[in-house]
Amino acid sequence: MTDEQTTKTETKRDRVRRLLIDPLTEHGFRKLSTVSAERHAKFLTDLADELSHMHDDNLESLRAALRYRGEGKDRRGWPCMATIMPLAEAAQPRPLEEVPALARWFRSAAGVEAYREKRLLAEFRFWEQFKKPPLKDGEKRMVREKARELDSEYRVRTDRERRGVASDDDLQWLAWHRKEEARAMALLPEGTA
Repeated sequence: MTDEQTTKTETKRDRVRRLLIDPLTEHGFRKLSTVSAERHAKFLTDLADELSHMHDDNLESLRAALRYRGEGKDRRGWPCMATIMPLAEAAQPRPLEEVPALARWFRSAAGVEAYREKRLLAEFRFWEQFKKPPLKDGEKRMVREKARELDSEYRVRTDRERRGVASDDDLQWLAWHRKEEARAMALLPEGTA
């Protein structure tokens, strides 16, 4: 057998362990004395699963931020999930499709309403960034303004594309917009469009 045949493919979980968990353990992080070995092992597995969407450089940034957030008396205990996840979200938000409890909102009447009022993409991006609906008046206003901005930008750039004068930036923006809109549309109930 060649080395290539005997080399195991690294899983996403393995990658998180290699880039985040193992280096922090080597740095001195350990299980808190109040946590059982089984619970700590489950925590590390859950952590690897929760962060598997992150790119390597973002995992390295998260590792750097976590080095200073040890818990316990000696500050060497693994930080809890509630400490880690906001830092992970800041480094690289988890795609909304990977959080079924949140994505469910788009399958409700509220998602259909956002689509009909032409604010679906703006609302989708708000949800993806903040992992919650826009509830306050200021948040709702921000989503409506972003929806108008995206719609205006889309019209201008599609007109340029139609006339054959679109720049590379226009084409790149339109590709991004279409991809993100397709992601949001995929969450809506069938037959909405």
